[in-house]
Amino acid sequence: MKKNCYSIKSLKTNRRGGFCSNKFNNFYKDHGIKRLLLVPKSLQQNGMVKRKNRSIHNMARNMLKTKKMPKEFWAKIVDCVVYLSTRCPTKGLNDVTSQEAWNERKLNATYLKVFGIIGYMHVHEQVKTKLDDKKK
Repeated sequence: MKKNCYSIKSLKTNRRGGFCSNKFNNFYKDHGIKRLLLVPKSLQQNGMVKRKNRSIHNMARNMLKTKKMPKEFWAKIVDCVVYLSTRCPTKGLNDVTSQEAWNERKLNATYLKVFGIIGYMHVHEQVKTKLDDKKK
């Protein structure tokens, strides 16, 4: 048996789909993970997930509206929100990011850019005319 390199002690799932399969049951047992079965569509039991999804939805909508972007970018913005939220400190982890807690090392965020940064497209000189804008 492979040593459990993760510190997962328990996992909450509803009683639907593949999370109740024999393969998952064996995985839980082999890795010493306590399995907590929740009632499907129960607000009392999955309220934390609902709140997190609502927060992601609100942040994505705000980013979309603030930068006046079309709705076609919705999936990319949600992806960006989730990516950033795992790199923000939380009270539940004593002001450590979930990424730092998972990898057990300090996070380097110097590569992050401002969302919705202005970019310019290069238009080849042969395509331009005298009256065209210099920047597009």
